[in-house]
Amino acid sequence: MILWGDVMNDKIAKIINEWDPIDLFPFGPKDEYEDEIDFISKLVDKEIDLESLAKNIYDLFIKRFGDDVFNRSYNECFIIAKKILTDL
Repeated sequence: MILWGDVMNDKIAKIINEWDPIDLFPFGPKDEYEDEIDFISKLVDKEIDLESLAKNIYDLFIKRFGDDVFNRSYNECFIIAKKILTDL
């Protein structure tokens, strides 16, 4: 039995892994962003709005990796948040 949360998590994982926010692939482990994906899935599950999701994604990656490693813009995070909300 496939649960909605699993499907949602898989879709978010695909988006985040394709984005590869700290440029690890193809050399990094496949589950590198697992914690971040789980966090984002919980936010989406709460029916978060686009701007809040974008800010949370930006803040999450800065907190986890630092601004010396994660150097993507808020606007890029906004585009990813929009893609996540649109694809679900």
